[in-house]
Amino acid sequence: MHVSLRASGDADGRDWDNALPLSRLNRLAASARPGQSIFVGVPEAETPHPWSGQQLRWAVSGTPGDAISLHFGALREGEGFHQPDHAGEAPVLQMIGNETGPDERPDVGGAPFVVFQENSSNLAISGPSYLRSGGNGFFNLDTGGEMRNLSFADIHAVNVGRVIETEQGTSVRGLMVERCSTLGMIRGFARFHDLFDAEFRDLDLDADFVDGGGGAVCQMISVKRGSDLSFRNLRLVKAVNSLAAEERGSTYIQGDGLVLEEETRNVRIEDCYAADMGDGGFDLKSEHVYMANCRTERCKLGIRIWSHHPDNLIENCVMSEPVTRPHNDGSCLWLAGNLTARNCSLNSAGSMSPIRFGAGADGTPDSHLRIQGGEISYDARERLVTGTAGDLELENVMVNGVETSGRFHWTGRRLRRRW
Repeated sequence: MHVSLRASGDADGRDWDNALPLSRLNRLAASARPGQSIFVGVPEAETPHPWSGQQLRWAVSGTPGDAISLHFGALREGEGFHQPDHAGEAPVLQMIGNETGPDERPDVGGAPFVVFQENSSNLAISGPSYLRSGGNGFFNLDTGGEMRNLSFADIHAVNVGRVIETEQGTSVRGLMVERCSTLGMIRGFARFHDLFDAEFRDLDLDADFVDGGGGAVCQMISVKRGSDLSFRNLRLVKAVNSLAAEERGSTYIQGDGLVLEEETRNVRIEDCYAADMGDGGFDLKSEHVYMANCRTERCKLGIRIWSHHPDNLIENCVMSEPVTRPHNDGSCLWLAGNLTARNCSLNSAGSMSPIRFGAGADGTPDSHLRIQGGEISYDARERLVTGTAGDLELENVMVNGVETSGRFHWTGRRLRRRW
């Protein structure tokens, strides 16, 4: 089915010459059938099309074998339907209202374009390229129950509060998010309260140093609870929340790339990059984390691991140039649990230690870090380790050019060799 701004021809939606008008999109969505594809196309000469307020309520499902698909794009003269491939290229839609001036704090108001409500499963969504959405997302998942088998692809957004928001009480099982990009984010790209069996891949997310202040911190991808989560080829950059930090009753600087909370488990992160974060590039409280071939640069804390799972492992990861912010010391690796780091590089400079042990929940044991191979470089006038008490094992690690092995205990003030 084909939908454009105005009706044309017979207006039955069978092709672009007979497109349904956008005003009938809700009615069309209510009667969508498994296997059906709906294309929403805006003539390129009329892009970006302005919108304000909720435009679409979705409450129908496909089947596991026949998803319903919803595609947003532009109509090019002589070429037909087209979807841009990066943020800022020919945006199709633009939210109006809730604008702010250059010296004002960014506004995260504005209703979502699409709200998915009860009975929304087995859906494949692609596009749009667009300008602006509020903190409740362009896509808002609000079913009050479980959604299954969703995919989002080819979304490219500029200056957004958030792209995908999930409301409390909505869980998602079976999710694919791929080939998306952002430029300018206030709250982040996507947030999920309950998420299971999900894959995120080929995402280029740039917050562009947009600072929403103490009450609107940026976490690019956030999951509160879930399992079996995969992240591959993500670029997460430029999220620093320092504006009016005291509004939170703290001087702590925020801004994170990937945030996974305590009730997440079985996480795999590969070929990902995080840079220029006010806090953590990868802030992982998950049970059982595996990371490989990832890099962090210029984050206050490159990788943060919180759990004591015995199989937490990072391999071939590079953490470089941690940044100390006012009242906030930086380190390449922050650990409040158990971790093996194999063939990794930790490179710090200036007054920063490459390794920082942190305190976990009350009653948890000291941190234990085993580093196998790889290298560590730092200013020899500074400490190798800082923070709270913890144990460190080095196995054939090049430390400032010297191969080093041994077991050490950091007391919180001194590093003592055990053998």
